Amino acid sequence: MDLGLSDKVVIVTGGAGAIGSAAAARFLEEGAIVVLGDRDEGKLRSIAGNLLSRYPGRVDSRLLDLADEANSRAFVRAAIKSRGGIDCIVNNAAVFYFEKLVDWGSLDPLDEHYQVGLRGPATLVQECWRQSDRSRSGSVVNISSVAGHVAEPNAVAYTTIKAAQKGLTLSCSIEMAEYGGWAVSISPGHTWTPVHQGRAKAEGMTREEYEASQPHIQSSMIGRFLDPEEVASWIVLAASPFGKALTGQDIKVTGGIEAGGFNRSYKTAVD
Repeated sequence: MDLGLSDKVVIVTGGAGAIGSAAAARFLEEGAIVVLGDRDEGKLRSIAGNLLSRYPGRVDSRLLDLADEANSRAFVRAAIKSRGGIDCIVNNAAVFYFEKLVDWGSLDPLDEHYQVGLRGPATLVQECWRQSDRSRSGSVVNISSVAGHVAEPNAVAYTTIKAAQKGLTLSCSIEMAEYGGWAVSISPGHTWTPVHQGRAKAEGMTREEYEASQPHIQSSMIGRFLDPEEVASWIVLAASPFGKALTGQDIKVTGGIEAGGFNRSYKTAVD
């Protein structure tokens, strides 16, 4: 199925991460041009180099620190200068801080989550809309999380911002509507990223062994981590013209975590 993304210019933040790089690859498969941003310059260079070898001339990459407003605005202007405009913004970058709120030494973790997860994305969107008229008739895809729907322990900063990102999506959808644009958020469930890979390795377990040992994974309908590519496919669909009918919506790609997966072994039949 042609998703109508040929030659569309797509910004992907957190482009050096597992979901961001998988999304970039899927956009490129659909014929899009991708501008990757990340603050990990080494990983960004590696990911971009790999994608460029497969899709010559269709990948740009630039250092992006969403906590730095000047850098974020310069990132957008450089992308527009290079590619002529922006059609889609995928706000995927995230930070993770896990500790009980009572034990925080300061509120800096909340500030960092706000900068990277909310203020930074809003800055990118604003600058795109100001500098590239066609971006308002395109799409914004904000990557939230199941943690924005279902609380996680020791994750006050993370869950708070992930819930707020859905509000950003609603506001973007309203402001884009008169120009024919749309905004969608994607809420992935537990995904097989380097964070979980590292935990499995520390336990001396294979992926399958680690999945079997984790109650929160076994309580999903599918009983395993999602692969980044599975999430990426929904990101690309939401960004495409097919996603227009979903504007203002949050799409849960969770493997059934919040759909009652924890009850799938519950015996309700009468003997």
